[in-house]
Amino acid sequence: MTRRKGIARSCSMCRGWSVLAARACSGCEKFARAHPVRGACPRCRHDAHLGSDGLCKPCVQAIRAEGDAEWALGIQGAGPRALQLTVGTHRHYATQANPLVLSQSGGPGVSAGWKRKLNRQRAVERDQSAVLEPQMWGQLPLFILPRTLTRDTARAIATRQLSGWEKAESALLVLTAERRMSKAWRCQAAEMVRLALAIREADGAELTCELLLRELPKSGDVVCIVLLHAGLLVSESVPDLRLASRSCGDCNAWMPEIPHAGFRCDPCRDWRMSRHRQPGQCTRCGRDGLALSAGHCRACHPYRDDDRSRPAATQLLIDLPVGPGGTSLLPQDDGPLLAALDVMQAATICAGQEALFTLRRDWSPVLARLRGRPLADLPLTKAVTALLDDFAEQRRDQEGSGFNKNIRTLTILGYWLGGENAFHERDVHDLAHLDTHLAAKPVCQFLRARDLLVDDPALHRDRDLAGIEKVLATLPQPVAEEVDAWVQTLRGQGPRENEPRSWEGIRRYLTTLRPTLTAWTATGMTTLREVTADHIQDTMNGLEGTGRRQRATALRSLFRTLKRERLVFRDLARHLPVGDLTGIPRPVPSDVLASLLDQASTPFAQLAIALAAIHAVPSAEIRTALTADLNLARGTLQLRRGLRRHTLYLEPLTHRLAADWLTYRHQRWPTSANPHLLVTQKTAPDPDYPAVHRSTMQTVLPKGQTLDGLRRDRILNEAFTTGDPLTLMRLFGITEATAMRYVTAAYPERTAKLPR
Repeated sequence: MTRRKGIARSCSMCRGWSVLAARACSGCEKFARAHPVRGACPRCRHDAHLGSDGLCKPCVQAIRAEGDAEWALGIQGAGPRALQLTVGTHRHYATQANPLVLSQSGGPGVSAGWKRKLNRQRAVERDQSAVLEPQMWGQLPLFILPRTLTRDTARAIATRQLSGWEKAESALLVLTAERRMSKAWRCQAAEMVRLALAIREADGAELTCELLLRELPKSGDVVCIVLLHAGLLVSESVPDLRLASRSCGDCNAWMPEIPHAGFRCDPCRDWRMSRHRQPGQCTRCGRDGLALSAGHCRACHPYRDDDRSRPAATQLLIDLPVGPGGTSLLPQDDGPLLAALDVMQAATICAGQEALFTLRRDWSPVLARLRGRPLADLPLTKAVTALLDDFAEQRRDQEGSGFNKNIRTLTILGYWLGGENAFHERDVHDLAHLDTHLAAKPVCQFLRARDLLVDDPALHRDRDLAGIEKVLATLPQPVAEEVDAWVQTLRGQGPRENEPRSWEGIRRYLTTLRPTLTAWTATGMTTLREVTADHIQDTMNGLEGTGRRQRATALRSLFRTLKRERLVFRDLARHLPVGDLTGIPRPVPSDVLASLLDQASTPFAQLAIALAAIHAVPSAEIRTALTADLNLARGTLQLRRGLRRHTLYLEPLTHRLAADWLTYRHQRWPTSANPHLLVTQKTAPDPDYPAVHRSTMQTVLPKGQTLDGLRRDRILNEAFTTGDPLTLMRLFGITEATAMRYVTAAYPERTAKLPR
């Protein structure tokens, strides 16, 4: 039977790195067969196979390795734990995970050792365990920082139980008797010895290194003699590293627990033994004293990019033995480096490689480097080239600078990041923000459609919600909390059920109230309970017309909600007069109205003018009208007004203009899937299917005219003709109050109130 080949990989279940012939290690496979039930592990919060004690296999191993007494005993309220990354556990004891708790007739059987360990751990916590906190034995620190130790540090661990203290205390007593020292001297030396033992536990080392004794505030020589006699000290010159995990001195690769001496891995020793590789300073990472090949050390040799403007970072490697059929991660040949700037490839990573740390990129150096260089000369991978060709084929209908912006943005992203992995949406927007000749939205839409974009939730927040939060941040905390309670109530999140308002409407209210709230807080007001009737009257003085009506409406809404939520004592704005609309609609001059269609040069403008001037459709409804609601066979257009529908019966002119527009749209954008009836060059190919912007609707009319003005003129003309408000309501779908306003403007004598 042929033995399966193994390579260095990560187990799909316990995530431990080892030489594996399958996706999971042998221990995890046995554990999964013995415990097929899956669920969320209460200790690490990951979905995995759960054993008889309700824990996953890595947590069972970690509890034993780390001495986690709380989870071993199943203490109620024990917090979640993070798992350690295990490396090189092939045929190791860690592949086994026997149950922690064995059911017995008298209840769960738990060894008394776990209880004693729990008592010690809790005693340590009470005695400021954050000072030189003990680590797992054999755990090497990723970063070693110098310590500042004082006698206060020694006092903080005075009651802590330290392993090896019995041996050290016996050696200290012998040394005190030999030197005939006093009891006070022995106590001071004991403090330093205990401090040295605490350092040993904090480093997770079995023996105290002689170098660490230099951190003691005093009596370092005495502590060295005591620990040496007790067998707890390792000499500075001959450290015992036969079975300890360590980092290679040349390539910095982590070497697992193997019976091997030395500070270099096997590939680096073979690299140094080559005669044609002379020691020197690496031109890429800048380290000196390393064996070089073509100016690069072994760690930098695989990197084909010799561009000095790029950061000289190297990949973190784990020196695992390569099994039969495995591949070496580093090339062993001495091929020439691609040192020329014009032939460099993009600094890409392997497909599926996840980042250890995600940091926000600064694209300024990249743009400075590419300034003045033709994009066609950039070296691109096959994946990036295929993306660019696909994008150009999809956007072949676009012309001008917009298409060039999109191509330039995607080219820079592909050149710098490659096309093997997904792009981050934040990177695309940060890059486009630095140059006006770059665009972000079309590129993000294209990448999202191909599952090559990692969305950033911060970029998809509602704009009106962000504006509301910005205003609340400028207010003092008590006032901000009260205003926020009003906002949440308007959104339908209050104790009483009501219809939620849109963020746009709430933002308009808050924009109207912002000057008032700012003026009140500037006078030292800390809560809206301090508002009086004089404050309300002062803020309304000097306002008239629409401004007064809007502020009065917002104040009444604010104080009515706060009174209902019992945040203020009285509703001071309850009797604040809002007023009625008193403006009289004005007609559009007949000569201007007659020439509007003649001045419109596009089918888009002609249809928009016809809908407003003939059928009195509001500008917002013209923008949001859907193509599916237009039925040329029946000559109708259905307008959506919330849950209601209003049907327009198109007369011959509007019917012809609608047909001309549909023909033009199909010829101009045959692949557009935008459901809106009116589209532009930007909204037609947009996958988000937006409606036409308000500013675009304004450009279809000459200066001084608006679509809403044409609508008012049409309703006023019908009111002059019929004088019947019911006809206006049925024809234009307006409310009773609006119809009466227009009838009153046309025939004021019919609605005049006679004196009694």
